[in-house]
Amino acid sequence: MAEPPAEKPPEPPKASGRGIVGLAINGAGIFVLALVAVLAGGFVNAKLHPTQELIMSADGKLMLKPPPVEKKAAAGEAEDKSGPPKPAIYFAFDPPLIVNFDDSQAVRFLQLQIEVLTRDEKYVEAVKLHQPIIRNNLLMLMNGRDYKTLMTREGKEALRIECLKEVQRILKKETGATAVEDLFFTSFVVQ
Repeated sequence: MAEPPAEKPPEPPKASGRGIVGLAINGAGIFVLALVAVLAGGFVNAKLHPTQELIMSADGKLMLKPPPVEKKAAAGEAEDKSGPPKPAIYFAFDPPLIVNFDDSQAVRFLQLQIEVLTRDEKYVEAVKLHQPIIRNNLLMLMNGRDYKTLMTREGKEALRIECLKEVQRILKKETGATAVEDLFFTSFVVQ
């Protein structure tokens, strides 16, 4: 008897010709898609959950900064839609203010270099014009301070706030506008 013809073994499937180059292209495509997904997720997360700032409280503890309070314009007042605030302009009082005060053990001197922040050049001119009365009132305000209180951060901050309010009060009286946004001690020396 004759043997049936032997069946050929099945041929292995042919490679599609991609090889390593094809795998690299697929891998790069998957990487790009994953990167786009991560970036899009980050933007969505930032919109849904804005970052919160931490501030240091007076007693040295970290706490969340409260959200800004939106001021609503009173009836009759036009809302300011001019966009972002103007750049800051600083004016330094020169020479520094020097005040003496009594400590239980000795006469002490406080030398302060003060700078004010405004956003309009006309207000800088107003501060320059009224500098004599501002310097006088600040010297009177600082005179007679307690040495131990001035050496604490809270004492310095309280003095800074009082000085700011005094400068704003003077400028409001003389020009009709508070004109100064903030006041800074750029040098604070006690001897």
